Amino acid sequence: MPSAKAVALDALAALGSQFALVLLLVMVGVCFLPDGHHGDFVDWLRAAAYFAGLALRGTLALSAAGSTGSDPFGSGDYGVDSGFGGAGDLALTFQPLLLTCTALLAVWWFARRRESVAPAPTTARAVGRSATAALVYAAAMSLLLAVTHAGSGYGLEADADLPISVDLGVGVWPTLFYALVLVFLVDCGTRSRHRVRQAVQRASARWSDWWAAAVTAVSATAGLLAAAFVASLVYVVVGDTGDLGFGKALVILLSGAPNVAILAGGWLMGATLGSSAEGAASAQVGWAGSNSPAVHHSEEAGLLHGGLPASAYLLLLVTVLVFLPFAMRHAFGRDPRERNWKALRIGVVMAPLWLVLAWLVTVSASTSGSLRLSVLLSASGDAHIDVSAGLLEPSSILVALAWGALIALAARFLTRPLAGTFPRLAAWLTRLPGQTVHPQWAALLADALGRTGRQAPAHLSPSLVEPLTNPPLPVSRRRTRMITTALGVVVLLGAGGYAADKLIASQVYSPENAAEDYLDAVSKGHAADALARLTDRPSSDPLLSDAALAAQLKAAPLGNVKVEHVDGGDDDASVSVSYSVGGHKRTADLSMVADDKDKHFGLWPRWKVSDGLAHIEVTAPSSLPGIRVNGKQVAVEAEGTTGELAVFPGAVTTGAAADSSLLEVGGDTHLTVEPGEDAGASASLTLTLTAAGEDAVRQATRDALTSCLSAATDLEPEDCPVYASEYLGTVSDAKWDLGSEPDVSVQVDDETGDVTVEGSFDAKVTYTVTDSIDDSKSDQKQSDSYTFTGSADLSGETPTVSLDSY
Repeated sequence: MPSAKAVALDALAALGSQFALVLLLVMVGVCFLPDGHHGDFVDWLRAAAYFAGLALRGTLALSAAGSTGSDPFGSGDYGVDSGFGGAGDLALTFQPLLLTCTALLAVWWFARRRESVAPAPTTARAVGRSATAALVYAAAMSLLLAVTHAGSGYGLEADADLPISVDLGVGVWPTLFYALVLVFLVDCGTRSRHRVRQAVQRASARWSDWWAAAVTAVSATAGLLAAAFVASLVYVVVGDTGDLGFGKALVILLSGAPNVAILAGGWLMGATLGSSAEGAASAQVGWAGSNSPAVHHSEEAGLLHGGLPASAYLLLLVTVLVFLPFAMRHAFGRDPRERNWKALRIGVVMAPLWLVLAWLVTVSASTSGSLRLSVLLSASGDAHIDVSAGLLEPSSILVALAWGALIALAARFLTRPLAGTFPRLAAWLTRLPGQTVHPQWAALLADALGRTGRQAPAHLSPSLVEPLTNPPLPVSRRRTRMITTALGVVVLLGAGGYAADKLIASQVYSPENAAEDYLDAVSKGHAADALARLTDRPSSDPLLSDAALAAQLKAAPLGNVKVEHVDGGDDDASVSVSYSVGGHKRTADLSMVADDKDKHFGLWPRWKVSDGLAHIEVTAPSSLPGIRVNGKQVAVEAEGTTGELAVFPGAVTTGAAADSSLLEVGGDTHLTVEPGEDAGASASLTLTLTAAGEDAVRQATRDALTSCLSAATDLEPEDCPVYASEYLGTVSDAKWDLGSEPDVSVQVDDETGDVTVEGSFDAKVTYTVTDSIDDSKSDQKQSDSYTFTGSADLSGETPTVSLDSY
């Protein structure tokens, strides 16, 4: 008889083998980590212990605490103490079922080996051995978790004045409980297999209906999970795995195979997937009071709540095709003449089964913390938040009940027509696990196979002598073709419809096509079509008209539109496009948004560009009477700027509002702008005079000088840059004349565009002097050179010059 010591050693061997496997996985996994994060062998042992504990549904806990105090104002009467203190806790609970299976497999293996050498003579002794193994296994696991617990030895110090301690490990209590239960059940079932088998046989005779329902529910669930895992594997191979890539996605899929299969299986069934977060925070500042704001957030997607993509309904077809054979297999175990509804018990069994599965794959995390701060006024606060994600248990129960009812309906109404249509397939289904095939069903299938000219399989041969007490199965080639065609149509509509939906969505109504159509509309000069492809269509704007767009394309045509790269999801995407403007290649990123309210034929989302317009701001000299962009006059704000203007991407022309033979506008008169708010461009205009303009300003200056001289009646006229002196008497009849052609220099200010003149000229004056003593009169004459400055106004048809006063 094996001693307690031998049983304990088997339990330790099981734990050691599982721990060695996890350690090997950790060592392989760290090879893929970035350099500097590989850790050492002690870290690998600690990580292996964490994974071993999580495999038995442990809770990974992280807590941090720290405090500091200082006197920022120095010591003295005005010193104010300040302090910071805080603590936080994070607990994460999940169960990697693949590691759970390896742990329980190791327990089963060593217990089976020991039991084959010396079977337990009584049930009490078998239970005692299992209890011993469970206690030793749980105690060793608890000791392992306690030894590898990272506590004060891993304290961190971010700063000398702010010490922080970190505590990381797997909770011993939940791991101890689950280790005891799981190891005891597996070990006990292994050591008393024949007793368990006898108990099941006795129970199956007494509870045959429930046993049959349980076998069908478990078998159908296992088949569904296998199909779900295959579907996930196919998606990783042919689908878009995003930034993960094929390799990482495949590793994640294989490492969490049971969890992935259960989640995908719930998706196939239509069970609700959900995530939730709830928490509250309170704060108190000194004696001013406190408040406790609460945060609640939840998202659900499923047949009960909506939100499932179109592919989910194709997967529902897969679920039907998986469950239908098990429904027929369940019916084969019953008398065909029975008309009761005992098959509804399948749903009753499936409901708690899927409740357990949903509970196993749920990931939950909770965090709490406190904060104390004292700077002038003391303050403190507390926060707590809980987060969970996975299959929602209530929805899983309801969906499992519904599918169980559908299996019962299929077993009741579809078994005879399908078995008569496909007798060979029905005969093969009898090999699936379940209750013994009823003799009448075996006879019916053998008879149907014989009438179609096929030989009955060996396991149905004894039924050939069974008298038929039920009507023979309807065997008809025409009926077979009709049902086969109907099933083919259903499958084609499901798979083909989904494929067509994806093909049309990706090739016709995709974000890249919408981005390309927008730029094509711009390149063809169709302003209205381009604006219709924007999320926020601007109101009437002359710069977004066909005429303004035509001016852009005339300056430099836009073409050669090509999509380079697409990155995004179902609701938004970023499309990288290339195009040419005037023969020069340009690139841009267009942000696309799916408009779910406005769909193509109510099926495919209408993608629109959220930042398709370009933006430009024009600055011009204040002397410029107006600014024109793409041939359209725009308003000028203060300091000669137009503000931000929206235009189509491509070439933009800027200039003066009106053409003039005297002024020439320079600077950024031609530039290329790109779509997007962040790609705004600025243009600065400059003013220069043409040769004709300079001649006109010089002529206007001569006219101004001539005008002011002809109007002068004294020797010091106010508005003319000339003067003369006479000390012998009173001056009268003064007449000024321009002695020579003035030398005029014309200048234009770069910032303001103001035109100024300066120069010199010769002038002469004749006048009469009345002697103050004898009142005699004499004619006098003077001539001299003078300088002048002034400004020119070019707003009229001809320039005018205003001379500065002296």
